[in-house]
Amino acid sequence: MKKLFFTKVLLIIYFSSFSQIFVEGVVKENIYYSPINGIEIIYNNETTFSDIEGKFIIQIESLPTKLFFNSPLFFEKYIEIKDEKKLEIILTNKGSVLEEIIVKSEINKKKLKNTASSISIIKDIETRKISDISIESGLNEIPGIYMHTGSLNTNRITIRGMGSRSPYSTNKIKSYINNIPLSNGVGETTIEDLGISLFNQIEIIKGPNSSIYGAGLGGGILLNLEKSKEHSLSYSSFFGSYNTTKNDINFYKKVNKVDFQINFQNLSSDGYRDNNNYIRNNAFGYLGYNLNDKIKLDFIYNFINLDSEIPSSLNIDDFNFNPSKAAENWKNVNGNEKYKKNLSAISFDFNSSNYNLIANIFYNGYRSDEKRPFNFLKENSNGFGSRVVNTITKKNQKFNFGFEFFRENYLWKTFDNYGTDTEKILNDQNEQRNNLLVFSKYEIQIKNTINMTFGLSSNNINYRWESIEYNDLDPQSLKSKDSKKYKYQNIISPKISLNKNISNQNLFFTISHGYSPPNIDETLDDKGLVNQNIKPESGWNYELGIRGNLVNGKVSYDLNMYLMKIKNLLVAQRTSEDTYVGVNAGKTSHPGIELSINSLIWNSLDNKKNITSEVFFSKNWHKFIEFVNEGNIYSNNYLTGVPLHTLNKNIKFKINKIKGTINYQKTGKIPINDSNSEYSEPYMLWNFKVAKLFKINKINLNIITGVKNLFDEKYASMILINAKGFGGGKPRYYYPGLPRNYFISLNIKV
Repeated sequence: MKKLFFTKVLLIIYFSSFSQIFVEGVVKENIYYSPINGIEIIYNNETTFSDIEGKFIIQIESLPTKLFFNSPLFFEKYIEIKDEKKLEIILTNKGSVLEEIIVKSEINKKKLKNTASSISIIKDIETRKISDISIESGLNEIPGIYMHTGSLNTNRITIRGMGSRSPYSTNKIKSYINNIPLSNGVGETTIEDLGISLFNQIEIIKGPNSSIYGAGLGGGILLNLEKSKEHSLSYSSFFGSYNTTKNDINFYKKVNKVDFQINFQNLSSDGYRDNNNYIRNNAFGYLGYNLNDKIKLDFIYNFINLDSEIPSSLNIDDFNFNPSKAAENWKNVNGNEKYKKNLSAISFDFNSSNYNLIANIFYNGYRSDEKRPFNFLKENSNGFGSRVVNTITKKNQKFNFGFEFFRENYLWKTFDNYGTDTEKILNDQNEQRNNLLVFSKYEIQIKNTINMTFGLSSNNINYRWESIEYNDLDPQSLKSKDSKKYKYQNIISPKISLNKNISNQNLFFTISHGYSPPNIDETLDDKGLVNQNIKPESGWNYELGIRGNLVNGKVSYDLNMYLMKIKNLLVAQRTSEDTYVGVNAGKTSHPGIELSINSLIWNSLDNKKNITSEVFFSKNWHKFIEFVNEGNIYSNNYLTGVPLHTLNKNIKFKINKIKGTINYQKTGKIPINDSNSEYSEPYMLWNFKVAKLFKINKINLNIITGVKNLFDEKYASMILINAKGFGGGKPRYYYPGLPRNYFISLNIKV
């Protein structure tokens, strides 16, 4: 009996050893490949740590599976384990982020350290997807960028002073989604319409630093779509002050050669102010098909349906004493806008060992109705185009060439009686724009330390404009009809840049040229007729920068000094409540300095607790050099609509599985008219958020809560520059920012 008993015990031990799977390996850092001590390795709810030699061993249930590697000093990493072979895990030091970050906007997907341009990337994108309802907070942390936010549907992005003259929307800045143009024919875009949850990376090119994206002196905003590597299903829900809610569901699946994604979003808010209700619904679809190892087809569709009221701007008295009210004239007519936007595209990607071709055709269009105090505006835009990029690679050289073509047909009509059955048409206008960009770029690497880039683009713009004005007494009869064709002189924009790697420091210098065409308002005079004297604005950008790592990789920094010289700056000058006239403001100078510093302040011995810091600072001296308008001399005055300085500081902490951020934002005073007789007040905002991650089997649960404008600062979140008072009223310069407000959000991911 004893023999039998011991035999059974031995058999149990023997066979149980086969049911246990042990995974072992070593963890190393990415620069010198030295072993790393104290890296947290997580499997389900089990945790172990690497030893002083970087070695670890962990027991798992079955293969294949995934391990999660975590540390405050290194970027988190998921590793799929398929067999029991010994692993070598390479983690990237957060201080050496320049070694790791891949810049997708450069087409060749080069590392940031090898890029001789001012390119910023919004970090913590995963957290922002859950805690933010727009990209405003991310953009305003980047030095040199300021996003005016009047309401959820009234925004204006400026980069180094460019775009500040646009009254209500973002202009002079190009935007793309996966290499597909989002901007219309004059560079106007509303990226705030796109839910942040769609993207895994947002890149900002500051200034005319790229020869491959054409018009846009301010630069470009590149949105890269979220693409999972495996099946995933997620749902997030956001609840905030003023009955603000956001619901987001995302599904991704990959089956053999096909991968697809579906996303639905809903955002609604009662708003802080009167006449401020907002509802937006988004639907997004993606389908990718790999024909073979070299060829892939992508299909993208995005739909936006917006219904929003408009509170408009306030004068100084209402801003100070009754900031929650709406402008009386807009409230009296229940001013609002409704629109539907569509974007669809087909992309072709061919990739071989030394040649890559990316080609797409796209369509975007929208229909809009806007009820205003002075008339009812109907808009209809249909645009289509194509973008083709060729890349030839040979050893240490790369050559890009291609084109981008876009045709837009924009129609707008104005009515009185606010679109009722008895509406009377006032005018009927149509503008057709044709934009052709031809570009090339050559890059060469010398001795693995020097990167040189030469770029050249040719930009051709022409348009056809037609206007019909009807008689006041007889709406059926024409009062006047005018038609014009106009072609801007072809604009050649060169670029040359040099990047030198010195140890962990990277020095770069760039000279580049850029331009921006007039928008709709700027092409017409005060009578609504085409202004053939208006010229595109153009200029040169000179930039010197250095980025790198200090203190054994615990500190990373990015310092840029720039000077833009612009001629024929386009200024939208208001002549009535409904009329803006474009003028060329002579010459402007845009010098400035931008600084980013990321550092590890403290880290516990077990790597479960840490404190990190981020500092972002910008200072500018943007001025009119030569600007005389209607007999008024504005030369040597500060450029309107741009903060003279900004400072953002983030303190981030981690306590086990709890993460938090304390944000401080200081915005300097803003000149609000060309004479510089009026400035907005500087302001300071404090924001706080904390997140807790739970893992239940295969379900990840993330809860984030926080408060914005913690100390209830009164401030103007958007300025309407050069506002005028009508009917004896004071100028309405100000859009009030939100007082103290709260939010909580929940994300579930399988």
